[in-house]
Amino acid sequence: MSTFQPTTKKLLPIGSAFYQFLPHPYFEDDPEEVFVIEGGEAFVYKIQHLANKTFYALKVMKRAYRDAYSLEVTRCLAQQINAPGLFLAQRVCLTAKHFPELLRRYPDLEYAVLMPWIEGRTWSGLMLDPIGSALYTQSKARYLAIAMAQVLWYLEDRALAHTDIAGSNVILSPDLRQVQLIDLDALYIRGVKPPKKRSRGSPGYQHPHLDERGQYRPEGDRFAGAILLTEMLTWWNPAVRARTPDGSESLFAPAELQRQEQPRWKIVRETLQLMHPSLLELFDQVWHAQTLEQCPDFGTWSMNLIASFI
Repeated sequence: MSTFQPTTKKLLPIGSAFYQFLPHPYFEDDPEEVFVIEGGEAFVYKIQHLANKTFYALKVMKRAYRDAYSLEVTRCLAQQINAPGLFLAQRVCLTAKHFPELLRRYPDLEYAVLMPWIEGRTWSGLMLDPIGSALYTQSKARYLAIAMAQVLWYLEDRALAHTDIAGSNVILSPDLRQVQLIDLDALYIRGVKPPKKRSRGSPGYQHPHLDERGQYRPEGDRFAGAILLTEMLTWWNPAVRARTPDGSESLFAPAELQRQEQPRWKIVRETLQLMHPSLLELFDQVWHAQTLEQCPDFGTWSMNLIASFI
């Protein structure tokens, strides 16, 4: 049984600061029920710094995913805190060495991560929103795709990779001209011992022929990132949206990736050709790539996206 079962009445001491767990907005009849989001690998709690009232996220890894690699990610990201799209590089990893009293009291917090709480809609959230999708224009699509490509280019240029690029892991700014990456815990870092579990990505964004490394490699984002950029570039077209099943969080189902002669694939290609022939060329290169390494790099994507404005 977990030793970490917070309520809104408990304060959590981290360093010299105290944090309060916030109540869940949908359980008003139980004021002690905390705001928590459960994912496949972790529980994410929304907490508040008691003194300055700033909101934070506390990501508590499930037992199978607790790994010293989280500390390596924190150390690496500390060097990227001013990088585009990496606001969540501002983080603290809880270890027994640095927080001995806290970890003795709550062993389940080993390798948990404290980071800023970031508000905003995800890309998959926009895709699921009929009103937001209807307001999404070709101009917005170009600006958003450039912002996304440049964040991925920044990572790749430094031999880093997110390794789980997907619509649910990208937060959009209100004007759709900036993005923030979330779920940075599986970051690929060259020269560091790999984590116990290597990311294979998310359904709808995985290359059909991944080897044992999954997406854990310097080129790990190239296929997933290209599919995401394609979604961002073409979602303005009602014909693309009309051919995407309701409730889908990605443009292509896993079984459709790299399969030709399907109606959605055809209209996506037509839309990219309309926007700029070079964008269609990049998409086709990705669609036929047998490995992640054969996909175009994000510097190429960025340059061609900028050129498509001219």
